[in-house]
Amino acid sequence: MGELLLRKLILCRERIEKVRGALPAHPEDIVADERAQAFVAFNLFLLIQDALDLAAHLVAERGLAVAGSQRESLEALARAGILGAESASSMSRMASLRNRIAHSYGDLDVVRMVRETPAGLEAVRLSLDQIAAAVDHPS
Repeated sequence: MGELLLRKLILCRERIEKVRGALPAHPEDIVADERAQAFVAFNLFLLIQDALDLAAHLVAERGLAVAGSQRESLEALARAGILGAESASSMSRMASLRNRIAHSYGDLDVVRMVRETPAGLEAVRLSLDQIAAAVDHPS
């Protein structure tokens, strides 16, 4: 596995744990803690961006496509059998969340974000596992 890919994988896995550890027991509790809101949103943003960068790097490295968007990179990985179709779809939804965090933080429903984060973290983890398996065992 290339050093850059390995570093990105490790960084993503560390971010998953940071976010998981910062989630309140009850999603509604996030409303009263602006620091927790910022920490979770920022680290989710970075996690998703790093995972998408990893996907784009792998697409380019394998010559799978000239992707014009993050969604196209994920679709290329799915066509190549590196990501499952559900993982590609889940990661596309995570990319949409990243965009909401980046471009409309004031309109972001933080309770919904916290409520949906565990499933999102699992989607990212599964995608990372699939990418790592493909990188460790290229076809």
